Amino acid sequence: MMVVSTAVRPGVWMASLFAYAAGITGTLANLFLIVFFAFQFSSLGGGASFGSANDLVGSLATAVMVPVVLALSAWLPDRRLRWISRILGLSALTVLAVGGPLLVLGVLSFEVQAPIAVAAWMVLCLWLLLVNRWSRLSAILVPWVARLGEFLGAGTVAGIVIVGLGVLLPGASWAQPVVFGIGGVLALVGMLGIPVWFLILGRHLGRS
Repeated sequence: MMVVSTAVRPGVWMASLFAYAAGITGTLANLFLIVFFAFQFSSLGGGASFGSANDLVGSLATAVMVPVVLALSAWLPDRRLRWISRILGLSALTVLAVGGPLLVLGVLSFEVQAPIAVAAWMVLCLWLLLVNRWSRLSAILVPWVARLGEFLGAGTVAGIVIVGLGVLLPGASWAQPVVFGIGGVLALVGMLGIPVWFLILGRHLGRS
């Protein structure tokens, strides 16, 4: 089943290629992050280079998402929605694309960069939720692809918010680790799933 028709949706093949690129680089960035934490929690220690690799490749992944954001926004039938989609998507991607290199180069400290990146990531996930919903209602994307994007976007935002609420709970309470666990699982599913969604999007756009 085709997602869109190339006869009425310009730039489909270009969007497909960049969606593939975003999915591949995003998955690679996640692998670097997993290896980094594996070193951190092992007796070996170290692994800082994998953290830097995650920052740089993750920034590259967000940079190559830009043409996808522009394409999906351009295909929306409502002009107001097109502008909302562009503003949300491009503002988040700009912050995320420059944040990694600035952190690796030491221009920004982790304490400064991390909350900015989390906020930008939440904006990007909000874009993912909204653009997929609007695309589904406008029959631009097939329902299951759009619903997956909606789920990942909403789930990631919810997970981050839940973790944030958990910070406000007393440290000695039984509720805090439970809240952290629920929020962490949702955020983790989103982090790992969003690059997969881009791969799925690239595949379906390529078959259009």
